[in-house]
Amino acid sequence: MTPQRKQYIYAIEDLSSHSHTAEFNFQKMVAVIDQVGATKFSAVVSDAEAAMQAAKRRVATKYPHIIPIRCIAHHIQLITSDIMKLSWAKQTLSSCQTIVSFFRNLYPAGAMLRDEIMENWTIGGNLHTTTKTRWSTAWDCCESLLCNETNIKMVCINSFILLIYK
Repeated sequence: MTPQRKQYIYAIEDLSSHSHTAEFNFQKMVAVIDQVGATKFSAVVSDAEAAMQAAKRRVATKYPHIIPIRCIAHHIQLITSDIMKLSWAKQTLSSCQTIVSFFRNLYPAGAMLRDEIMENWTIGGNLHTTTKTRWSTAWDCCESLLCNETNIKMVCINSFILLIYK
């Protein structure tokens, strides 16, 4: 049976005034590893920045049992950023945001949608907006629209019927 591994935050420091060279990063990593105990580490995870990669290689040389790993979330963020530069992706996300804004800014429509969501027990709940600085919000926005597709259609149908009878 494999032992259960736990993750902990050891320390938080503001290092923004330092130059993040490979040597600086290496010294910071080694200080933490030595204070906590090298046997308690199995990997070091970071982004793909060159100085971090060099520091992790040096850590792996000093402690052969510690594996240097690149953070997959950083790669996903880079890929997503590249995709979002394409015109069709910008247009798709803009259209999604227009729909979300419509239901957020027009109270009667938003109230009808919330009622549909509650009535149908829709997983994921209400619509989510997106921000340029958080790549995951683009996913959340599109996913919330897909989860609420039926609810949005029902609001449109019910709104149309209400307009006919008025």
